[in-house]
Amino acid sequence: MDLKAIENDLKSYLESKNLHLFELNYHKSDQTLTILLDDKLDLDGLEEISNDLSNYMDKYENDIEGNYILDVSTVGCERPIRNEEELIKAIGEYIYVKTKEDEVYGYLKKYENGILSIDYKEKNIDKIKNIEYTKTKKVRYAVKF
Repeated sequence: MDLKAIENDLKSYLESKNLHLFELNYHKSDQTLTILLDDKLDLDGLEEISNDLSNYMDKYENDIEGNYILDVSTVGCERPIRNEEELIKAIGEYIYVKTKEDEVYGYLKKYENGILSIDYKEKNIDKIKNIEYTKTKKVRYAVKF
């Protein structure tokens, strides 16, 4: 299966419907094809596009081994920040960063020269933590309660 070719075709199809593909994955272990959309959809809208994509993906039935489960969803409010371009777009946003040694929730103040500067509170005291991007294990948006 050429997942990259399917992904490119799917991107074009979704863009024609004013939707955006965030990620496409095939999990061989449970034979699930996951389509993550980077759009806000209510339950009815998600059901509608899921049915539409189910019909659209039928053209790939010979490219995907055996039966598979199609899982269509949105990335949600705690979406991952996957690369430096997305990190730059997240400046000013509340995020979660995990490294081997630490975890921090805070506002991304800036990103320069591979360093994330995060404004966070510890015991009601404002602090800044600088983290090298190459040392991060996980970076995502976070919901502040």
